[in-house]
Amino acid sequence: MGTAIFMVLMVCGYWYSSRDLSTRFKFKRTFGWDVYFLVALYGCIFVLQGIIATGILWLLLLIASITMNALPVWFGPEEHRFQMVFMNWSFLGIQAPVVIMLAFAIFFCLYRSNWAMSARLDSKGRLSLYKELASANSLEGLLYQCMESGQLVWLTLKSQRIYIGMIHAATFDSSNASNVVIIPMLSGYRDSKTFEFTAEHNYSAWYAEHDITLSSEPQSALDFRKVILLEQVESFSLFDPSHTLALGMRKESEMFKEG
Repeated sequence: MGTAIFMVLMVCGYWYSSRDLSTRFKFKRTFGWDVYFLVALYGCIFVLQGIIATGILWLLLLIASITMNALPVWFGPEEHRFQMVFMNWSFLGIQAPVVIMLAFAIFFCLYRSNWAMSARLDSKGRLSLYKELASANSLEGLLYQCMESGQLVWLTLKSQRIYIGMIHAATFDSSNASNVVIIPMLSGYRDSKTFEFTAEHNYSAWYAEHDITLSSEPQSALDFRKVILLEQVESFSLFDPSHTLALGMRKESEMFKEG
C-alpha cells in the first residue's frame, strides 16, 4: 500500500510539473536533488487533496447513515453504517479509502494539468505569465521588455554573426531547445581582429522597398523571422542606433581623409 501511494505521488508530481506552463519554468530552473523535491512537493499536494476529498466522502456517508437511522419509518429499522462499510471494503487487497484517495489524486492531477482554465492560457495569459516569471531573470526580463515595447535588440552569436531586429517570441521551457525568434532588420558579422560591425543584409530597406510590414499580405516580415537557439547566443542587448550611426560616420571620415 505504501508503494502504491509513493508511485502515485511521484507520477502525479512529474506529470503536473512537466505539463503545467508556469511549473515547467520552475522545473527548468531546478537542478540536482531539488528536482526530485519539486516533483514530490506537487505529488504531495495532489495526494493531500485526495485525502481531503476521501475524508469529505466519508463524512457524507456518516451523515447519510445518521439521517437514515433517525428515520426508520422511511429507511427501515435496520442500522445503517455506510461509513464503516466504506472503511472495511477492500479492492485487490488494498482498503477502499486508499484506492479512492489515489483515484482522487490522479483526477485532480489530470484536471490541473489538462482541463483547468489555467492549463490553457491564451496569448494574454501567457504574456502575463512571462512577465511574472521574467522578473527573476535578467535575460528573460530583457526579452520580455523587447517583446512588449517593440524595441530593437542587438544579438551577437558565438560565431560573431550579428542580428539587429525585433523579438517576436522566446521559449525557455525546454532545456534542449530554448530559443529566441527575431525579426531581422539588419544582419552582418563582427571582424575577428578589429571587432567592427560589417552589415551584409539590410532587411529594413527590403521591407520598405516592397511595402512589407508585420501584417502585410501575401508576404509579411514574419516570413523572414530567424529562430536562434539560446546556447548559440554570446551577448544580447538593446540596440542603440547612435552606435551604428557613429560607426558609419567614422568610416566615412576615414574614407574622406584617405581621399
